[in-house]
Amino acid sequence: MIKPNFKNSILNVSATLSEFLGNKNELPKIKKLEKILNKNYKNVVYICFDGLGVYPLKQNLKSNSFLRKHIIRKITSVFPSTTTNATTTLYSAKYPSQHGLLGWSLYFEKLKRCIDIYLSTDSYTEEKINSKILDNYMKFEYFFDKNFSSYHVTTIFPPYIKRQKNNFVYENIEEMFNFIQNICQNNKKNFIFSYYGEPDATMHKYGVTSKEAKEKINLINNYIQNLADCLKDTLIIITPDHGQTDIKEYIKLYEDEKLMNTLNAPPYLEARAVSFRIKNENEFLREIKKYKKDARLYKVEKLIKNNYFGVKTEKLKILGDYILIMKNNYKQFVLGKNKTLFKGHHTALTRREMILPLIVIEKE
Repeated sequence: MIKPNFKNSILNVSATLSEFLGNKNELPKIKKLEKILNKNYKNVVYICFDGLGVYPLKQNLKSNSFLRKHIIRKITSVFPSTTTNATTTLYSAKYPSQHGLLGWSLYFEKLKRCIDIYLSTDSYTEEKINSKILDNYMKFEYFFDKNFSSYHVTTIFPPYIKRQKNNFVYENIEEMFNFIQNICQNNKKNFIFSYYGEPDATMHKYGVTSKEAKEKINLINNYIQNLADCLKDTLIIITPDHGQTDIKEYIKLYEDEKLMNTLNAPPYLEARAVSFRIKNENEFLREIKKYKKDARLYKVEKLIKNNYFGVKTEKLKILGDYILIMKNNYKQFVLGKNKTLFKGHHTALTRREMILPLIVIEKE
């Protein structure tokens, strides 16, 4: 079980990049990355490949592959190690406790509902939710929108990430890399921030060690190598947001009526890190014991005190009373009968989900 290291995590990568753009901040920086950024490259390109943790890399690429050869250090994800939480940390250079987008499904007390926040749908009925409460909660500021440097900032995102300012929208990996290459060849100093939703989506569907995942990760490796071969005076920085692990067994938590009867709200947050709001603590603790072989139960208060989410804020109240964190590499909880049974998943604190590569490629 790997605790987020807020001196050596994706948060610190963003803090380092933010300060490079002239945004002074008090967060610890990654000194090695700072030193490389200070070489004053014409182009600085950051790419987040969703799910491309150290474990998926080692499972699918040879040790002498282009990406693995350029790992300069290992860093941690945040907790829960999930896209909503981790990418928002990367975008905002804020602790999870500050931006509050801590999991795929969050319980909003005023709405009395668990909501899949990226989809704005009820987590259990899939009904579309239109609410100012949700809209206000989802707001955060991109760190690269505050730019006091000599660099021109451009973002390259898929269509579902809505941005207006200096943003290119791509439909496939080839288009994303074409945008990066073309921008780098203009006559400006460029800072590019881009995101690609693979290999996460492929690994969810087929598993981390599937042939489909191997093909996707090798494709990414080849595109990066080809990009590097085409460019000069360019620094390429790559991290994922989290890793993944193969899933072989599913625990249908929603079928446990005795446990459900001890709760004030349905279970929520994530499939390998489940939040509970309880109405009877003694009964809850008795019923939850049956899962101790595969998962560890934590009081939310203890996780907050032990700095799993960053500085203490009011937004952490959304996590409820307890979190059940999966320690088994091959299992996930299923929170509702309509939920997808993924072949690969993440969100917990295992090495496979938490340990990430910081990849740096320097082209003189």
